[in-house]
Amino acid sequence: MENPVTEVDVAADPPGNLRVLWISFLAFTLGFAVWGMFSALAPFLIKWYAFSATQVLVLAAMEPFFAAAVSIPLGIWTDKYGGRTVFTLLLLSLTIILVSGFFAEGYYAFLFLGSLLGLGGASFVVGNAHVSSWYPKSKQGTALGIFALGNIGITVGMLAVTFLVTHVLNGPDGWRLIFPIFAIPALLMALAYWFFTSDSPSKQHQGESVREIVAVYRSGVVVWLVAYLYWVSFGTLTFFASAMPTYLLDRWHVDAARASMVYTSLLVVCVAITRPLGGWLADRFDALKILGWLFGIMVVLALVMAMQISLNVELFAIYGLALLAGAAAAAVIKLIPLYFRHVGAVSGLAKAAGAACGFTMTVTLAASKSLLGGYTFGFGIWALMTVAAFYITLTRVGFRQACIEAIPSSEATDDIGLFKHRYPKLSEIDA
Repeated sequence: MENPVTEVDVAADPPGNLRVLWISFLAFTLGFAVWGMFSALAPFLIKWYAFSATQVLVLAAMEPFFAAAVSIPLGIWTDKYGGRTVFTLLLLSLTIILVSGFFAEGYYAFLFLGSLLGLGGASFVVGNAHVSSWYPKSKQGTALGIFALGNIGITVGMLAVTFLVTHVLNGPDGWRLIFPIFAIPALLMALAYWFFTSDSPSKQHQGESVREIVAVYRSGVVVWLVAYLYWVSFGTLTFFASAMPTYLLDRWHVDAARASMVYTSLLVVCVAITRPLGGWLADRFDALKILGWLFGIMVVLALVMAMQISLNVELFAIYGLALLAGAAAAAVIKLIPLYFRHVGAVSGLAKAAGAACGFTMTVTLAASKSLLGGYTFGFGIWALMTVAAFYITLTRVGFRQACIEAIPSSEATDDIGLFKHRYPKLSEIDA
């Protein structure tokens, strides 16, 4: 069985590429704008089509479900074929899906369409690997944190959809025009990505087979622990963004437009704005120690949220969780290039976990409402998952032995010194 350290590749430090960083950020923002569409539409579908709260929660959960399903193959393909090609094809595929959305009709058609739009959320995997390949380890946390600001795209999508539905495309029929409207920037972004970005010459895996790339999933427990930590950190966004509009409408009787345009949009902003900070901190300090503090505070807020004391207290807990989760997600992403050479494949697994959390927890919340008549059980499950993440980072279970064996012997002498200085717990024996 491979050790995670054998995946560390630092033979040549890439120089960085601002053009790739900013175009990837814009493309990722657009992908997440597409991903947020059905979450914004869900409260309106209750009114237009007499769907139940459980039905629209399941509908909102389909986007993260499909994102989880395609994230791993997208990550592998990005490692093999390069981010420029894969991201361009992803955007072209989104364009076709969005155009077809104009013809959707009926609940099951919405379920299918909502699933396919999850491809927009999976764009994170491709952009993360592409940006990472252009930056040295000492700057990857900051660069990937800036890239991950694209999470704010969910807010863009929700605001745009809600505005169009309430002020331009009124009624249950006109809303379908939203999809061709979004298809235009998707097509333009595909062209921009193909003509204005390039793949890094520093880290290429084109000569490797898919079997060689997927071997990273058998490299040890660390790859799965990283995926779980991303399940909880990024899952805060995918879960709350999917469920929050319907939850606020059903539990606290918040107006549908306000739930989407104000409360849920602010949630996404909270996650996005702290991701660069989390990446910056992970570049300069022990990432696991940073995560221990973040998850510890998140445990307290998750328990407060599960009690549902009042709307104001609930919003305080949710936004606090969002701010902490954004920083935590960036710190988790920093761990990937630190331990693994196949960033796309591991990012795909992590993204799949984060997206699967959105689907799983939204369905759990729907089941809690349907079977038990309330949301407490669903939020209680979420609190327990946060406790598990805190335990992993506090005790470093699974990381200690891997880290001891993971001293990057191929690094230059200065880089080894920097590595040991920043991660003293990881350097208990000589390289």
